[in-house]
This record gives sequence, structure tokens and C-alpha cells, in this order.
Amino acid sequence: LYDRWGYIDRIGNEVISCKYDDSGIFSEGLARVLLNGKWGYIDRIGNEVIAFKYSDVCDFSEGLAAVELNGKWGYIDPTGKTVVPIKYDDADFFHDGKSSVKLDGKWGYINKDGEEVIAYKNYITSSFSEGLAMILKDGKWGYINKDGKEVISRQYVNAYSFSDGFASVEKDGGWGVIN
Repeated sequence: LYDRWGYIDRIGNEVISCKYDDSGIFSEGLARVLLNGKWGYIDRIGNEVIAFKYSDVCDFSEGLAAVELNGKWGYIDPTGKTVVPIKYDDADFFHDGKSSVKLDGKWGYINKDGEEVIAYKNYITSSFSEGLAMILKDGKWGYINKDGKEVISRQYVNAYSFSDGFASVEKDGGWGVIN
């Protein structure tokens, strides 16, 4: 029992039995769960909605979830249908209609149809938040807009996503906030 995961309601009643090797939160009505070394998704009453066949998965975001199969990543819808081909080296959550993906060693952004919307480049990327995404190259963080234009230059040794119009950043040995 102690090595297994399940779900309880707000008053502590077990509503989905503790039979999973690992579990995630419910997101858009589904939770990712690990059973016998494979990930799948269940609904709020414990029904298997998406088969346990993935080596790794993410929570649903904007109607899609990143899934890994045979070392490659793609996206499925809540029925389990592959909607963006499983061909990427890495993948992130969708935010603001875009997701960062890694293909052939470079990061770029795609839309929900899998179309490239920001070209692949040699830097590490993050999800969009408030219209900006963090990028990392040569040990420095900066920010790009939804068109892929660098709008805050790479100058920070550490940085966080924007929230309520502000982002925490580290530069010259100290932390500050930018807007």
C-alpha cells in the first residue's frame, strides 16, 4: 500500500484505489498514472481512458498532452489520438497555443497542428507565459516574444517566467525583478 498511488476525495475517502506506481494531478479531467512501467491516463472515477503504453507523459494543457514513445515525443488528444506526430527529441506543454519542441538538437515552437511557428535554433527554450518565453544560450537567459524575436537580451545567469507582469532574474551576483 505504501508504494502505491491512488486518489482520495476532500474528506479522505479513497475514490481510486492505490494501485499505481506513480501518479499526477488531474488536468483537464484526466490524470497521468504509471502502471507496470508504462504511463497512461485515467478519468476521475478511475477508468482507463488512454492505454498504458508510453514511457513518459505530461499533463494535458490546452487540450493536448506530450507523450514519449520509443524515445520520441509527440502530442495526443484526450481520446488518445495522436494529433502531432511522435517525432521530437523533447517536448513541453502547450501555452498560448504554442509548445517548445526539440528536433535534431535544436529547439523551436509548434502550434497544435504541429506546424513550425518559431524556427528551430541552438538554444534552450521554455513555455510562453504572458506572451514571452525564456531562452538560454551560452549560459545566459533572455526572453523572446511570440514571433520569436528576442525582446529582452540574454544577460541573466538565472531567470523565471513572467507572472502578473514581472519576472525574477539574477545578474551580477544579485536577484531582481523585471517587467
